[in-house]
Amino acid sequence: MKVLFVVKSKVMENLGVMYLSAVVKEAGHEAKICDIDEAFVMAKIWKPNIIGYSIMTGDDARFRALNEKILFALKYKPQVLVGGADPTFFSEGYGWATVIPGEAEQDIADLLQSGLKYPNIDSLPHPDRTDFPNMPMRDFISSRGCPWACRYCFNDRWAKMFPEFSKVRTRSVEDVIKEINAVSPEFVYFQDSTFGVHTGWLKKFSIMYRSQINIPFHAHMRPSQITKERVGYLVDSNCYSIRIALETASDKLRKLIGRPHTSNEECVQASRLLKKYGIQLMIQNMIGIATSTIEDDLNTLEVNIRCKPDYAWVSIFAPYHGTELGDQCVKEGWFKGNYNDISDSFFNKSVLEFSEEYKEQMYCLQKIFAFCVEVQVMPEVSELTYENLPKFIHRAMRKVGDSRLYGGIL
Repeated sequence: MKVLFVVKSKVMENLGVMYLSAVVKEAGHEAKICDIDEAFVMAKIWKPNIIGYSIMTGDDARFRALNEKILFALKYKPQVLVGGADPTFFSEGYGWATVIPGEAEQDIADLLQSGLKYPNIDSLPHPDRTDFPNMPMRDFISSRGCPWACRYCFNDRWAKMFPEFSKVRTRSVEDVIKEINAVSPEFVYFQDSTFGVHTGWLKKFSIMYRSQINIPFHAHMRPSQITKERVGYLVDSNCYSIRIALETASDKLRKLIGRPHTSNEECVQASRLLKKYGIQLMIQNMIGIATSTIEDDLNTLEVNIRCKPDYAWVSIFAPYHGTELGDQCVKEGWFKGNYNDISDSFFNKSVLEFSEEYKEQMYCLQKIFAFCVEVQVMPEVSELTYENLPKFIHRAMRKVGDSRLYGGIL
């Protein structure tokens, strides 16, 4: 059997599909992973028995069109599977394929009649990296699941659909170390939703990782996790950088997005602690959240300036279909568009019903957000227009020059 997995892009490793490819190979069959632009030619040349598409919200129309093109060109009908976030939650829109919802390793093993059983995540084969060669930074996960229920995220709905997968499941430290040793990357990126949830696991990890791996790594954590004890374990394990999420500085908006217990001061203190011990810091933020104003977004910038991260990431809120907040946006009339418009929108536009004035201010702020944090300068609302951006950048760079030339006395 030949199984072809198709992903949107191979710029980054796609661990979900890579695990499935490993299962196919462990079952004694062939597997390949390609991106959506390579898929038509690959299917014609390789002639797979099964084609599996990994699809996110907003991309379904493009994958469906690709599938029609492939099936028209082939002189036989391969079995077509779809998986990923969108098919999992909205299977009714995928009548053109067989939906494999949620975590699919066992389903794929059963589909291939392999007899393989995976009672826990340590029993899974390690991701198949064959089609992602020559990458100095490699992705890994040490756990699956998330203990939080942010309203803009799929996690709450996932927990209701798959109660057996609702809790954080952590791989053994030994299995994680074994995988990293086999891959031998230059830099490790842990893609866990929340890394090191269990302090005992993190303590053991710090000892084994430092003694057996000692490769710099990056991971995602919550501000509330950044305690002196945990930071000590991170330092001991040669952690290079951590990202934490403030998202918004507004108490009102924090309640709306389901993060009422995160505070500005908590984020500031977490930032100081990480910086004190030499760990590089990235802060994640969102602007353009439903009901927000430019003043809310500027307050978020101001807290980032206080935190002084090494990089301040900012995205534009997207109301994903099926999330609590996404559904509320439709109910309240904040979002009246098509979900196909959402794909990648968080990088470049808002799909909500905001005024054109606020949208321009939002887009300008997103473009200069990280720069403002770097140079420690707050823009005025009046400066957030495309016309005024060059003037603002000039003013900010003058501040940098004055600070560096005159010892910060200006």
